[in-house]
Amino acid sequence: MELHNTFQPGVVHGAASNGFTVYCRYGLPHLVCLCVNRPDDPFLNLPIDYFKGLDGYFAEQFFINLHPVLNSSNVLSHIYQYATQTSSIINDLSYAEIAQELAKLVSTNKLQVIPLNE
Repeated sequence: MELHNTFQPGVVHGAASNGFTVYCRYGLPHLVCLCVNRPDDPFLNLPIDYFKGLDGYFAEQFFINLHPVLNSSNVLSHIYQYATQTSSIINDLSYAEIAQELAKLVSTNKLQVIPLNE
């Protein structure tokens, strides 16, 4: 589980951009990454499968209700830029709209949310 100790909240990890570590409303760490950037770690948990149901409703609730203290205030913007592979500034989208777009990416299997149990 060496990989888990090197993650920092809201930071893109490594040259390969393996994803972001975010904390849910209960303070539990989760890795948010693209499917192609999933770390090759046999001890890593499986992605949360029920986030894909109902067009990503549960994923949207997860992103909207991230822990306000443990996560940076703009973590969703960084995840959106990482997931869409763009460096443009997304000033025209609100926090809820970004969460909805990320939920769509989860429901289409482009983005994964993996719990990190330490």
